[in-house]
Order: sequence, then structure tokens, then C-alpha cells
Amino acid sequence: MLRVIALVLVVAAGAAAVYLVALRGPQSRGRAACLSNSVTYIVDGDTLDVGGARVRLSLVNTPEVGQAGYQEPKDFTAHTCPVGTQALVDEDDGQIGGSYGRMIAVVYCGQGKPERGAAQVRLGGARHLLLSRDRVRRRGLDRLSWVSP
Repeated sequence: MLRVIALVLVVAAGAAAVYLVALRGPQSRGRAACLSNSVTYIVDGDTLDVGGARVRLSLVNTPEVGQAGYQEPKDFTAHTCPVGTQALVDEDDGQIGGSYGRMIAVVYCGQGKPERGAAQVRLGGARHLLLSRDRVRRRGLDRLSWVSP
């Protein structure tokens, strides 16, 4: 419990407040791909399938299958972005083409749902990855409310 509280405090100190973003609100920016489709499968806390694309949440890392703490972030993602929900996927401008067959992206799920990465970090289910200001700007991620400038 103290570990979760400490993580939340660290994230809160380094990131701006999280705002709820409706599906109609966010727009894709930059030169990377953008798609809108239904969530078809939840892989783990930071990876889900949207339409035919496997998507890894940008700037977020949750435990993998078989690692301690895996189930809670997966359940959270499945609850807040369930299979069948419409999602807007905005590919990370700095990682076009992704990694390990996954698109790296910011994902907005359904009406009134927060961006998935922000919600995971805020609730302590994920680690916030640290990048330089220049890398954040180049990747088009400086517009996210929870990413420090």
C-alpha cells in the first residue's frame, strides 16, 4: 500500500493533473497514424488490440504476464476500456512503426474515459517513463495533460 502511495506521489509531483477526455474531444496530431475502431482484446495493462492493430500505451509500463502485479493493471484496463468500446488511437510520432509488432500510441477509450496511460499511472498500476523535454516534444506527447513539460 505504501508503495502505491509513494508511486502516486512521485507521479503527481512530476505530471500535471489528469483530465477526462471524451472520444469526440481528442484529435490526432503530428505525422503518425491515427485510427478509430473497437477494442477487441486486452493483452495486459499497457497493451490492447484495437481493430486489427496491437497497441502499446505510450510512456507507460505495466508488469507482463507472469510478473508480480500483472493482473490488477490488466483488470483495470479491461474494466475502463472493455472489449467492444470505441477507441481513438493516436500513434506516437517518435516511434512510428512501433516495436515488437505493436503500434506505440496514446489511446482514448469511449465517451468520457481518460487517456489509458494517464489513468494507469494515476492509479498506480503503471510506471511513468521519463524522457527529456526534447524527446517528448518530438514525439508529439507534450499535449498530454499528465506529461510534464
